[in-house]
Amino acid sequence: RSSAASDVYKRQGGNMSEKILLFEVSSAVSSKVQKIASQMRIKTKVADKAEYGKTIGMIAETDDAVSSAGTAFSPDKSLMVMCGLTEKHMDRLLFALRRDNVDIGYKAILTKTNASWSVSRMYAHMELEHKLTH
Repeated sequence: RSSAASDVYKRQGGNMSEKILLFEVSSAVSSKVQKIASQMRIKTKVADKAEYGKTIGMIAETDDAVSSAGTAFSPDKSLMVMCGLTEKHMDRLLFALRRDNVDIGYKAILTKTNASWSVSRMYAHMELEHKLTH
């Protein structure tokens, strides 16, 4: 049995264009990330709150914000999800973010598992991981 979100992940496979999803970032942070990413030809998408009812995989699949059943969920930390980045690009991106003091609360990689998660579930998982490792 295959869910729509896992189908999205499979389609993205190794051939997915590289993309960074940003949640709850300031315009200053968004601009810095977009500048760094564009130098590596990586697309950047700032997710709109109207998309928070969708899965991470569905948000990654579209380039523009698409309305869905919104949610009252309002996280207090920023989140960056890296989708399909090569290891080299991920290393370069993370190095540049540290070098430029770009503060992003949580950083994650799109996986087959989390592609089917809602934005609120992704945040809950990131908060749990943070508590367990700090």
